[in-house]
Amino acid sequence: MKRLLIPALAPLLLLAACEQKAAAPAAPAAPIETRTVATTVAPAAAEHTAAGFQHDPAVNLEGYYFTETTVQAGNWKLVDLSIRDQAAFGTWEAGHLMDPGGPIFLSFEDVTSPTAENELGQTYHKVNFRLEPGGYRVDGKQVLFHAKDPRLGDVVLELRPDLAAYKAARAAGPNGGPLRIVFTGSLQVGAERIRNISFLYHPGE
Repeated sequence: MKRLLIPALAPLLLLAACEQKAAAPAAPAAPIETRTVATTVAPAAAEHTAAGFQHDPAVNLEGYYFTETTVQAGNWKLVDLSIRDQAAFGTWEAGHLMDPGGPIFLSFEDVTSPTAENELGQTYHKVNFRLEPGGYRVDGKQVLFHAKDPRLGDVVLELRPDLAAYKAARAAGPNGGPLRIVFTGSLQVGAERIRNISFLYHPGE
């Protein structure tokens, strides 16, 4: 009798085992991995930058310079370029501070600001400033000026001097006829680059 029960129970035991296995909960699916790739876009760099403060003591380009045509970036208009004498370069490079501007600087004015007249009867904008150099190189082949300003961003001035024109303009003096072009080149203000600009020498008062 026992021998007959074992074969009869075997199929039932196998069926119960299969049902129990099928009822077991399935393993949770692995989470889908998501990745975020950070990308950065580097700002366009100026073509040239002046490293430190360098000038050639044998080259004198002292004077005031005005652009032949209006040069403006946004509301900021370039008024002039000023280059001081050799003593000023030596003082600056020795680490001594001087009145705002340094031995070479650019002057800007906000064309949206109110205007007034100076003692010569010339109109100017009341919001204006001198931009000191963060670096420069001044010699007989180039005048390179670099600065960084919160209002303008990166400013790079790159000019080629005409030494013969400069000497002629200096020799002619304030009554020497029409102003002469001494520098040609480009100016970068922030993301805007202004090419083919010319600077005229002005002997001053």
